[in-house]
Amino acid sequence: MQETEETIVLKPIIEPIPIDFTMETLGWKILFMLFIFFVLYGTYKYYLHYRNNKYRRNAISKIQTIVLESNTSIPSLITQIMYQLKQTALISFGRKKVASLEGEEWLSFLDKSAKGVQFNKYQEIISLAVYKDEFIDEVSFDKDIFIKSSLHWIRKHAR
Repeated sequence: MQETEETIVLKPIIEPIPIDFTMETLGWKILFMLFIFFVLYGTYKYYLHYRNNKYRRNAISKIQTIVLESNTSIPSLITQIMYQLKQTALISFGRKKVASLEGEEWLSFLDKSAKGVQFNKYQEIISLAVYKDEFIDEVSFDKDIFIKSSLHWIRKHAR
């Protein structure tokens, strides 16, 4: 017997019509609305944060103005910066907590309410500058570090 070879001829495959990718379903509309909601909510939260930190920007601006005045003496500079720190603390922490603080207690409060600052090490120099308008020319006082610490406290203090 002979084997016969049969060739099978297949007809072309019938493919379905491609489905257009559109965002007309309810799920996409809900996802879009959630996206818009979160964008608006994030913008609102950023606005509140920006508005609530206006006192920080004002205090930093005032300190920078004080520093740029070339005729300011060191006792006057220290006094004005400490005044700005007190004003900032009053706004942030409230009058009941801050108003009565002075001397070492005030400087300890500043050290505790922000990481990376050390006002207590300048206690004697600050006291003489604020209360007697005097300055002891010590090696331990670095004006630039004092200014940077003050600005850092304003930016980073915890409410």
